[in-house]
Amino acid sequence: MNRVDLNQTILSSLNSGDEQSSDDEIKTLNSTAATDNADADIDTTLASIRYSPANIQTVYNELLLIRQRLSQENERLKIKSDLLNQWEQRMRETIEHGWQAHKDKFDSELNIYKEKLNNVTKDFKRTNDSLQLLREQNSELKRNYNDLRETNDKLVEKTKQTEKRAENLIRLNQISEQKIKELEKTIEINKKFLLNNPNEECRKSMENIHSSRTTSITDRSNEHHSSTTSLTTISKSPTIASPDSMIFLFNWLSDITQTTVSEWPNTSSITPDTIERYSKLLTILADQSSFCLNKNHSNLIISYLKLVYFSLITIECPITSGQTRHLYSCSYRRLCEQILKCDKNQERPHLFDDNEPLIRLYACLIVLLTCNKIIDLITSYNQLRLDLNSKPFIDLFVTNYGIIALYRWLKPPSHHKRLIFDTIDLLLLLCTDSKSLRPFLKQLSNETWFHLFYQLAQQCNDGLGSSTNLSNIHLPLTPTFDLKTMEKLGILFEKLSELTENRRLFSKYNFLYIFKEWKQKFVNDSPFLVLNMKSTLLNLEQ
Repeated sequence: MNRVDLNQTILSSLNSGDEQSSDDEIKTLNSTAATDNADADIDTTLASIRYSPANIQTVYNELLLIRQRLSQENERLKIKSDLLNQWEQRMRETIEHGWQAHKDKFDSELNIYKEKLNNVTKDFKRTNDSLQLLREQNSELKRNYNDLRETNDKLVEKTKQTEKRAENLIRLNQISEQKIKELEKTIEINKKFLLNNPNEECRKSMENIHSSRTTSITDRSNEHHSSTTSLTTISKSPTIASPDSMIFLFNWLSDITQTTVSEWPNTSSITPDTIERYSKLLTILADQSSFCLNKNHSNLIISYLKLVYFSLITIECPITSGQTRHLYSCSYRRLCEQILKCDKNQERPHLFDDNEPLIRLYACLIVLLTCNKIIDLITSYNQLRLDLNSKPFIDLFVTNYGIIALYRWLKPPSHHKRLIFDTIDLLLLLCTDSKSLRPFLKQLSNETWFHLFYQLAQQCNDGLGSSTNLSNIHLPLTPTFDLKTMEKLGILFEKLSELTENRRLFSKYNFLYIFKEWKQKFVNDSPFLVLNMKSTLLNLEQ
């Protein structure tokens, strides 16, 4: 009975078209057989099994049918598996193709953006370089404009002087014509009088009157020429004033002059009338030089040299631009000759060899302001270089505004290479650590000196080959500099950068760009200069 139920179950499962696998069907059959046999008595004897050929054949046929069905199901599953594999392959190819297309599109867009970014970066660099060049050209044009304006001011001043002289000559001519007319009238009257009174004594007296009047007229006609030379023809006889009174007078005038010079180069209080008075004072001092310098009196010499020096630097202020030098060159020459004069018969030695530091200082500075001979200037520089090795002399130099005398040989058109290098050496000596260092840097902290330093820096770039094209800019003709001189300027720039108020001036004259250029250019040639530039940039960028 159980066997028949098992066969029916198998046939019913096959006829139902169930698509389960053969393993699931076998599990189901085993579980059904186990359930049916659970309540039956277990008979282990062979006699309890009934075998007949018909039953065996039936079972065999059924098993054969099951095998066929299973093989068909297996074939169907294989076909389905192949279809699924093909579908999976197609999906994989579709996904890979889409991903590759998106990747190629993304890479192409990324390359386009990179190319655009590179073009924008190149345009920005070109614009920045062009802007930098335009700034430098603008600054140079400003300097050229200032030079032209100064030249124009000089020409205007000369024109005014010429007009004044022409007016004086016209006025003198008119006076002369008037006097000639009066003289002609007097001669006619005298002729009429002589014709009426033919007396020899009267004739002689009238001739005397005529001669006296002609001489007076000629004296008045020469009055204009004598007035122009009166300042240089003052009597050179020794003065009757005592040395103490002259010392008091010289010191008093020096103190008044020093208050004006303390504002250099912002000398707004100096007017043309003031400059003219000081120029006349220099003429008088030049006349008295042989008397004051030959006296064996140190205080008199110091007070005299001090007044001469402060009068000179008042005249040599930037607003004059050397206009008075050609007008009073005779006084300059006489002062320089008296200071450089050294007679062996005198009791006093040469002023450069004097034991008094102030005498040596004033003598050297006056020579720098008045002399044009290279040999004498080099002698003065050597003496100052020797004296500036002592800190007390540095204090005297800074207190007396000695850098104003050095300014003359640094500003254009100073063409002598030796004098420029000597001036830079003296500025470097003044940068040594002392109590006068900060006052010295304060005296350099103005637009006049920074404009001059900018010209020197540009000349350094031109001499060693700058990366910036300045073909359209005409710089002043000054000698080129070597790396040692640039290192000295680097020390000076580093000291000036320590003052916070100088950042505006460094930025105004575009020194940051110059310092960065030097730092990149001279990495291998001058490590010391590069170190100074790094320190300077650090001070300016804080």
